[in-house]
Amino acid sequence: MLRPPTQSFQNLRYFMEKWSWLDPATGYRTTGYNPPAAAKGKQQVPFFVRYVTGRGRLEYGNAVCLKTYPRLHQRMIMFCQSGEIRRIRDYLVIEVDGTRIITH
Repeated sequence: MLRPPTQSFQNLRYFMEKWSWLDPATGYRTTGYNPPAAAKGKQQVPFFVRYVTGRGRLEYGNAVCLKTYPRLHQRMIMFCQSGEIRRIRDYLVIEVDGTRIITH
């Protein structure tokens, strides 16, 4: 049985656009959304996504977000294992990192 959705697709930024970097002040690895320009070791945090394509196929895998299109409610993601780049629609995302997304 599926769990009920717990988040709106408008909150996808909190799940998909995370960065990790070495904080220049403390030297610790920090995770957040806007890394400072002086930070070293910047890298995107991968996430697990499950979504439906425009043709109705279920796709899933670990990916990182490359670009966002807020007006179109779309994101460009790159799958970690294959390196394949896809453009996904926000309202067709079913689950991100185990959290179900409300798509309506």
